[in-house]
Formats: sequence, structure tokens, C-alpha cells
Amino acid sequence: MDTPDALRAYDIWTEGSRLTITIRKEFDIGNLHQDWAQSIIVQHPGPFREVVIDLSHIGIVSSTFFAGVMQLHNTYVPNGSTQLTLLKPDNRVLRTLTMMRLDKLFTIQAR
Repeated sequence: MDTPDALRAYDIWTEGSRLTITIRKEFDIGNLHQDWAQSIIVQHPGPFREVVIDLSHIGIVSSTFFAGVMQLHNTYVPNGSTQLTLLKPDNRVLRTLTMMRLDKLFTIQAR
């Protein structure tokens, strides 16, 4: 069952071979269920040359976000032909990515 737009914490659109996911609410239990990335993958299987996750509207994310972003990476970037970009993540997100040694898996465009 689809989540109504008002409750969903993200918006998705495609333009040519680019998939853009805009996170528009804080990532926490109240705004996002655990299969958010899987629902994107099912609705937009690709292939895409570029996948952009726009984080410019949020600051706090939960472990669900990191699990989902890794699922997106593993699906869309299996052979290195797709670029996955994190657009304008909060400094807390950057620190966590670095601490977990995940920062090298993404192209990061800072705020």
C-alpha cells in the first residue's frame, strides 16, 4: 500500500537517466518506516546514470536512513556505472558517515 504524500518523508522524481530523492522531513520513526529504500527501488528500478539524495532540508537522521542509503547504493551502484550523490548533508550526517567509513562510497556535495 502506498503511503500518502503528506505522510511520506521523501519526494522522488526522474529526469532522463537521473533519479532524485529529496528528503523533506527529519528521518525518525515518526516520519519514515524501515522499508523506505526498498519502496523506492521497487517503484524506480533504473538503470540510472546518477542518483541524487537531496538532504538540504533536514538535519537529524536515524539508523534507518543509513541502512536505506546503503541499500540504495548496493542496488544502484553495483558495478560503478552509477554515481550516487548526497546533496548538502548536515555536518552530523557527514561525521557519522566518516566514522562508519561510508563517506568514500558517495559523492558528497557539502552545504
